[in-house]
Amino acid sequence: MTLPELAVFVDAPDGFLPRARWALDSMLAPLGRRAALTRDPAQSAGAALAYAATPVDGVPTIPCSAAAMELFAVQRPLPAGAFAARAGGDGSAVAAFPADPGAGFAVPFDLIASAFALLACWDERTTAVRDKYGRLPYAASMFAANPGLSIDEPAVDRYVELLRGLFTPRLAQPGLEPLPPAGWMWGTAGTGAGASGAHFAVALTHDIDNLWRWTRRGFAAAGYRTARAVRRGDGAAARRELGDGADWLVRHLPRRTDPFWTFPLILGGEDARGVSSTFFVIARHTHKQDGNQPETYRKRIPEALRLVRAAGREVGLHGNDADRLGVEPLTRDRDDLQRRAGDPVTGVRYHYLRALYHETLPYLEAAGFDYDTSLAFAEHEGFRCGCSFPFHPYSLADERPLDLVELPLAVMDGALQEPHYRDLAAPDAERAAASVLARALRSGGAVSLLWHNNRFDRRVSRGYDDVYWRLLDQALAHGAWCGSAADIVARWREATS
Repeated sequence: MTLPELAVFVDAPDGFLPRARWALDSMLAPLGRRAALTRDPAQSAGAALAYAATPVDGVPTIPCSAAAMELFAVQRPLPAGAFAARAGGDGSAVAAFPADPGAGFAVPFDLIASAFALLACWDERTTAVRDKYGRLPYAASMFAANPGLSIDEPAVDRYVELLRGLFTPRLAQPGLEPLPPAGWMWGTAGTGAGASGAHFAVALTHDIDNLWRWTRRGFAAAGYRTARAVRRGDGAAARRELGDGADWLVRHLPRRTDPFWTFPLILGGEDARGVSSTFFVIARHTHKQDGNQPETYRKRIPEALRLVRAAGREVGLHGNDADRLGVEPLTRDRDDLQRRAGDPVTGVRYHYLRALYHETLPYLEAAGFDYDTSLAFAEHEGFRCGCSFPFHPYSLADERPLDLVELPLAVMDGALQEPHYRDLAAPDAERAAASVLARALRSGGAVSLLWHNNRFDRRVSRGYDDVYWRLLDQALAHGAWCGSAADIVARWREATS
């Protein structure tokens, strides 16, 4: 499908032109359009939108900020507080690069430059701060530096709404096709529950980090945690560890089962709801951060793959430490995993979310992957790139969009539950996650929901198993198409190419 074009007059520096085109196309795709740029002033009067330093008579004009152009040209970080609430009639939004409200612009800020900063992860590009996993930490991100910019309120989604408001009157002329409603691409997508008449999409995903809890290493770790709890006088933690051991002895040992081996529960629950999902699998262990049970993983993953594939689920690559360093290991691990899975492997999520926008994603494109769904902060749920819809990341090295599709990872169970992250009890986690998914519903977008296999056992999950099923049921009730990441990305490509 080829999207209809909207003429946009652009009077911006040559160096920013491809970036402006990309930012516009990324925001117009949810509106069912793409930009046809012109730099000819003689054609500006016939444009549907203008992006210029001064307003174009009779054409809604977005201010092209000289400060933004200079900042991007010299690769300078945005100053703290650059993103703030910008008021101006229908132009209210959280954005950077303000303009004079009385200058006659359609919105009082540089909407395109603000979107570029978010969609291109400019914070990661302009700071060398990294955590122990090599990731940009949330504390060093533009979200932490800008109190008005909330990670769970996608600012770029608001820019899309503003563009809709600017284009709608221009398209009200006779013979011009109006913009489709939000979520238009999902209406006839998919099969199963929630597919017919869907309003937004949720990719159901599961990262397979560990397959078996009660290994020798697992028993040793449980003993260490119990002793530590006793030393600290933490009776609740000690009782929980001892109870887990008793549960293994009484429930799992006689049945030769394990609280991490939850594939029948996951597959059965999803099948009962008529939905599918994606399982991200580690192809090989190359570093201690790839997991602490490589032998157990190699022994048990063939059976896990058999169960997942027999149920018709997608298998994706759970990128290891080596996979973030170059194309060759990525290709090797992808080829090995798809040989064992017996099906193409087209998508990636990195273990520990160890993907850097400007370094790792170009490797994925070069290796021939179709999509990634790693861009998120482990510390907080929400929208790392400020949007709740898929998009093509931008290569600053080549000044072009990648062919790779980025599917936003909006909610991860670990971010909600782990003590060193949000440390939320199950009811609080459900409220936080539901609020994020509601944003995707409002925008008609598509996001990824991640629930690890070790959070489906009733005892170990501490209520997080029920949270997943309630989130899924709520999404379906609100008109979501819930399915695999590959199917959702394929539909997005088909609709917006």
